[in-house]
Amino acid sequence: MDTRSGSQCSVAPEAVLNNGDLVLPPRISRVNGWSLPLHYFQVVTWAVFLGLSSATFGIFIPLLPHVWKYIAYVVSFSPIFFFYLIVHLIASCIDPADFNVRLMKNYSQPMPIFDRSKHAHVIQNQFCHLCKVTV
Repeated sequence: MDTRSGSQCSVAPEAVLNNGDLVLPPRISRVNGWSLPLHYFQVVTWAVFLGLSSATFGIFIPLLPHVWKYIAYVVSFSPIFFFYLIVHLIASCIDPADFNVRLMKNYSQPMPIFDRSKHAHVIQNQFCHLCKVTV
């Protein structure tokens, strides 16, 4: 299938849902994964992580035979649990913005709205038309 052929879809700066409602971009840009408002995926991820951790260490491992309990705690608790927890915390704390964007960005200002009537893409020739920096 050739995606370049045919008519181009017109894309507005805001998304239009099936029922005709407009979804505007967030008013204030997020700095990292701890910036409010939290995305529902973040809440679900933490809930699943805490639920599975509680079930594993509070229900499943205590039901094992006495000899296997300590082995199960060492094998599952030490490397797997802490590795995932550390990686998840690091990923939540990272600011994914490009270094040049971070230098010029004022996170207290509203996010700019991209106008497709002026430019076809947000980034063209390594220049971001929203941030007005070379990336």
